[in-house]
Amino acid sequence: MAGGDDISMAVERIEARASDFEGTLGVAARRLGDGTADGEAIFYNADVVFPTASTMKEVFLYELFRQVDAGKISLDQRVTFEDSHRVPGSGVLQDLDAGASLTVKDLATLMIVLSDNTATDMVYDLIGRAEVADAIASLGMPHTYLPIDTWEILAGLHNLDPHDPALTYEKLKEALSSSPSPDGNAALVENPANNISTPRDFLRLNEAIAAGEGLSAEARDGVLDILLRQKLNSRIPEQLPFGTKVAHKTGSVRGVANDIGIVYAGDASYAIALMSKGSPSSIASERTLSDVSKLIYEAFVGPVTGTP
Repeated sequence: MAGGDDISMAVERIEARASDFEGTLGVAARRLGDGTADGEAIFYNADVVFPTASTMKEVFLYELFRQVDAGKISLDQRVTFEDSHRVPGSGVLQDLDAGASLTVKDLATLMIVLSDNTATDMVYDLIGRAEVADAIASLGMPHTYLPIDTWEILAGLHNLDPHDPALTYEKLKEALSSSPSPDGNAALVENPANNISTPRDFLRLNEAIAAGEGLSAEARDGVLDILLRQKLNSRIPEQLPFGTKVAHKTGSVRGVANDIGIVYAGDASYAIALMSKGSPSSIASERTLSDVSKLIYEAFVGPVTGTP
């Protein structure tokens, strides 16, 4: 099992890797075990604010299952997909015919495993913005704000009014595909009017999920089951040993690449939050997060062996 020297060396290596990264990197990771607050930890820019991009969807998943526990929502209840629900960007629902009847669990699964924007906004409408804010407060995430949905984030990339009736799905999709978003756009503003968080706050979220805080055992297992089905695995899991289980959620928007979750490695399992911003290259961002993830694994667990 890794010790203090391994942790110190990991921080030094992360600092060195960050110096080669054309952007800002933030890292928070802590070993899970007898007491998550007391476990060995690795921090680098852990209190720097970053746009959440789609990592916000893990918060929505947590709050959804809190409401399932409370009997406010059933995972089996069905929601009809309509044309008005379509959101461009990631996901597959936007490409389906209107009229499909999906369970809430279907929507939650699409929201996480394919980062489906349409499913996300359907879930967010269902659980409520005030309720999400309450969940954030109850978890003790003081620098996290999630006031807007994916439609509003995407409109903000081109400084469009998301509430303008003339802004249709097709028009927003065309704007996103026709030209790069301008510098200083609304989607990247780092204040409470935008969806923002810090690595330390997202670490707290994943520690809470791992411990089942605020969730029944069944709800905790439901959250983890969906997070473990993640299909987008080019960041935290990419360089870890073959077969390593990772329950996680990625997020990407212009210059931003994040990944947050839980890495299962027996007694050395740990929660992790990797965030980045300001990079001109999504490929470089993904590689940086992947490299840092490997460094953290080696500090907490040991040398990476096997072919990912």
